[in-house]
Amino acid sequence: MIPLRWLLAAVLVAVSGCGAAATPGACAPPAAPDVGSVEGWIGYLAAHRDDVAYVVDDGRGTRLEHRADAVQPMASASKALNLAAYARAVALGAVSPDEPVRLGDWERWEVASTSETSHAEALDYLGIPRTGNRAQDPNRTVTIDQLANQISIWSDNAGPDYLRARLGDQALLDTARDVGWSDPELISTTGFLVSLYTPELVPPASERPARRAAEWDLARRYTTDPAFRADADTRNVPPGGDAAWADGGPGGTARQLEALWSAVGRSSFPGGNRARAIAEQDPDPGPGIIALGVKGGLLTGGVLARGLELRRDDGTVATAVLLVRRMSEQDTREVGESSQGFNDALVASVQDPAVTAALRCV
Repeated sequence: MIPLRWLLAAVLVAVSGCGAAATPGACAPPAAPDVGSVEGWIGYLAAHRDDVAYVVDDGRGTRLEHRADAVQPMASASKALNLAAYARAVALGAVSPDEPVRLGDWERWEVASTSETSHAEALDYLGIPRTGNRAQDPNRTVTIDQLANQISIWSDNAGPDYLRARLGDQALLDTARDVGWSDPELISTTGFLVSLYTPELVPPASERPARRAAEWDLARRYTTDPAFRADADTRNVPPGGDAAWADGGPGGTARQLEALWSAVGRSSFPGGNRARAIAEQDPDPGPGIIALGVKGGLLTGGVLARGLELRRDDGTVATAVLLVRRMSEQDTREVGESSQGFNDALVASVQDPAVTAALRCV
């Protein structure tokens, strides 16, 4: 099925783009597109300008943008808003990080018919015995803080909707306002997965607000209606369903997502420190870097997305977002198997002035 999780690499990523004018005559032709190398990624961005959107701010005076206000699918990168809303709720006293969460209540939001393994990996990480993709003891509890961390570490798909239901939509909207994410789409991971199996129950992808509302309705129905859940779990995705979602599914703009990561990196909203702690999972971010916080996503329908904040020991904070759509099946598979070239290119885009200069040229 559609793997929504983004494989969390040991090296976390930044992104870059174009915006400032390059010095005349200083730009070499870009390399051939290649998702496995730094030079190749510069070539990829140059060759796919209509299908990529990005914002990069190195925190030292350089900000590059391309199609920053174009709405594109975000895949699991959108989960960063739910995590920020959780951190804000804790800071405001609306939720205790030690609040118990029954595993069966968490797993109600997990779509059983997908081949996704992120929830199983989360259970393994927490040392919870499981059968397949479910805990053996649904009455066992974890803390809500542990659940939030599994969204960050393994991109657990059930967790974001659990948080959304627990906090309420207004908490997400208030968080978006606080971080400068204007007019957000509230995305339901459970709902859009179920909608792939039940396309007759949702409006066309082009009707974005109505589609998002219908997906959230589907998610809540899936968690409360056993007959509907059983029916959805026996269906297959209709031919072309993956690509249709990837091109018009839930998302937002690079500028919106970059605003959130800027607020996280600078801890400029209630709960910002907790949001950073959840996001900054890399124990060895590199020389001169205090911490890297990241959340991304990958879809077999050709979607690649990621946002991050990078804090340096000189006090500067870099932020970056990259949204990619319509990536070829081969390139998507290659990035899924090894994201090292992508990671190297994107870290270099905020850390290496020569790479930033090359990106200006594309």
